[in-house]
Amino acid sequence: MKMTGLLSACALVAFAAFGAIAEEKPIRLETQRAVADISLHGGRVLSFRVKGDEVLWRPREWRLEGEGWAHGGIPICWPWFGRSGDDPNVMHGFARCLTFSVRRKTVGADRCELVIGLASDAGTRKRWPYDFDLEYRIVLTDRLRLELKTTNTGKRPFKLTAGFHPYFLIGDRDKAVVTGTDGMKFCDSRVTMEYDSVWKGDMALTSAFDHVFVEPNETAFHAINDPVRRRRIELTSAGAARLVVWNPGNDELAAATPQPGCLAAGDWRNLVCVEPAILWKEAARTVAPGGTHLLAAEIALSRKSAP
Repeated sequence: MKMTGLLSACALVAFAAFGAIAEEKPIRLETQRAVADISLHGGRVLSFRVKGDEVLWRPREWRLEGEGWAHGGIPICWPWFGRSGDDPNVMHGFARCLTFSVRRKTVGADRCELVIGLASDAGTRKRWPYDFDLEYRIVLTDRLRLELKTTNTGKRPFKLTAGFHPYFLIGDRDKAVVTGTDGMKFCDSRVTMEYDSVWKGDMALTSAFDHVFVEPNETAFHAINDPVRRRRIELTSAGAARLVVWNPGNDELAAATPQPGCLAAGDWRNLVCVEPAILWKEAARTVAPGGTHLLAAEIALSRKSAP
């Protein structure tokens, strides 16, 4: 790829101010049409904007440090999703709690790429007794592409559950619709882990939910039609066995003045999580010594509203 200087139309720079973040400055990727901000703490995408239009929901104040789950942006769930890992007290694995290192970065007028990574060490082996290399490739054009590559660098196979956990910004939950769910087996994970139902049609978001759908194919396409913001968020994924669609409604505690990283009262009206993931042990992927697994997702913003 042709390289350009940092003063070109595309720049990869440190972002100076982004709410209350107790860490080093995030990294910004910027093309002629889009901007993304990424924290090295946990590899979390904090913001993705297309022509100034924010795609991701974020809390009033961030909390990125520590073991507790913080809402907003696109957290990584690795090497387990939910509480299905070696330490059930750590929700969604430990990668989100660690600081990634920059492996390479490239810039161009229409395309930027950032590659960050984690490698096993004595500290990670106390949490998860395997050797690994985790590489996270983030590509920005007029859309955002995410590739999470797991390599088993040890001598023993391991089982992996993982996922992207994007929080999408919507105008009104009760008017938004998730498409692509027709005919998919699913369960309401608040009630059962058995996929005992089949969804009919698209998914209207008119109540609190925590639904897990079985993806029938290796690649999948879903969208969020948002008539209030008059736009459509498109999500393509590969390597994910499941799709989670979540909105807390009033089921999750929220305060008028929340702690950083927590939900505020009424935040549920403007967010939905549509998550390409491998979750629960029956869907875990086995990665043999020397083997790899790739989980990928691509997010695009369209000005097409719901039909």
